[in-house]
Amino acid sequence: MASLGRGREKEQDALSPRAARAQLGKMGITDLEATPLVIDDHDEGAQKKWLLAGMVLHRNVFHINTIISALRPAWGNPKGLLLRSVGENKFIAKVATERDRSRVWEGSPWHVSKNAVILSEFEDCMKPSELRFDRLQLWARVMNLPFNLRDKKWWLPIARQIDETVKEVQFDHVGGFLRARVTVLVAQPLRRWILIESAMRQCTDLYEIQYEQIPNLCFSYGRLGHSDLMCLTPGSRDGNGSLPYGKGLRAPDEKKWSYSEGSTREQSSASASNADTRKSSNTAEKGAEVTSPLKKSNSNNKRKAGEVKKVYRKVEAPRLMITSSAVGHDESHMVQEEEPIRTGLGESTGGVEEEPNPKKKRPTPTSSEDLAAAAGQPCQSQ
Repeated sequence: MASLGRGREKEQDALSPRAARAQLGKMGITDLEATPLVIDDHDEGAQKKWLLAGMVLHRNVFHINTIISALRPAWGNPKGLLLRSVGENKFIAKVATERDRSRVWEGSPWHVSKNAVILSEFEDCMKPSELRFDRLQLWARVMNLPFNLRDKKWWLPIARQIDETVKEVQFDHVGGFLRARVTVLVAQPLRRWILIESAMRQCTDLYEIQYEQIPNLCFSYGRLGHSDLMCLTPGSRDGNGSLPYGKGLRAPDEKKWSYSEGSTREQSSASASNADTRKSSNTAEKGAEVTSPLKKSNSNNKRKAGEVKKVYRKVEAPRLMITSSAVGHDESHMVQEEEPIRTGLGESTGGVEEEPNPKKKRPTPTSSEDLAAAAGQPCQSQ
């Protein structure tokens, strides 16, 4: 474990009191400066703290609230999670249980805006200068291995070509690749291939390496911390316009790919189904208009927009009337008169007087004679 390694480094760095005084003497420190303050900072009744130190690997400074907003949901919002800033892009994380701490440690790599979060072991008694953010743990894949090298006895030797301290290794027989939990140095470029000299194949073959959930990577130099677009000194490109490192280092995310593919297929099938439904319904409607025996199309009944509808009323034709003076005379003395034409609205033509309408308003008299005549007439209601 990294904690044990950190403990050995602290034992090697610690000096005995006599060695410390000798070293201080070489530095020319006075007796007053060499007098230490002896304190007992052990807290016997203190509860065990589960702590981790972290740093966002980016040249720009992130606010601590931005880091919290990214890591809290990614870590599953563990109980008692507290993050506090201890420097530019550096923080201390505290959780309530060892289980949550182990899950966060083993779930690396974590990202903040696609930038790597480097985790480090931490204790309260450590100095800030003792924090080391130079290693990142992630899963690596060795692709396209021969079938005879997929046996379990070859897993560790092949994985230790990438990292000599590999302990966790497995083989994905469905995907056809070796999978190992490796630790990479942040300051060094990622390894792209491994070479295997096989006696059975009688040749030396090159096998590609891919990294899972890899954060921003510089394609010019293969280092973590920034993308190729943010590189201040970009590298030269080959004849095809490609940089020395490329997207081939990123392992495809099968879960994301399968989900998006399934969603796309469902959406396309749903769209096709809806289109077929609309097409069939339109066809059925058109067929009903054309072939239905109960409903025949009549183009004369269709009016254009804005066209005025014409209404025709039935009018009686004029008839011949014989007057009393024409009785007993020749047909030449017959007088032809037109019967008044009555329309459907109660109007009449032909010079025949209309029947008086009692409800019709009388004209208003204008002269004194008209007023006297109107006064002598009885009221219609009498």
